[in-house]
Amino acid sequence: MSATKLSRRRGPKPDRRRALELLAGSRDGMIEAMLLAHGFTVDMLVDLIRAGLATANTERMVAGGRPIEVTRVRITDAGQRTHEDRTPTHGYPPTREAAMTAFAKSWRREQAV
Repeated sequence: MSATKLSRRRGPKPDRRRALELLAGSRDGMIEAMLLAHGFTVDMLVDLIRAGLATANTERMVAGGRPIEVTRVRITDAGQRTHEDRTPTHGYPPTREAAMTAFAKSWRREQAV
């Protein structure tokens, strides 16, 4: 297979798909530090934003009694459509509602024991 055929992949790369899964499952998006803790790089987050799949906004918060600035990353409508066109890659439920249902079901099982 030639190099040009290998570079033509359909859909986002696995790390981008996983990032979109996390962002799609979080109604308020995620702060950059959490995404970095999940193993994503700043360059990959910048690629998502430049591709129009996510947005980033700076917010002020109070942590430890001190004001700090954090960057919150949210999925865009285009990112949501890209995410919905794919199947989950890491076992995350595809929607927030499905995740909450699965959590409630597992919680009931644990409480019954």
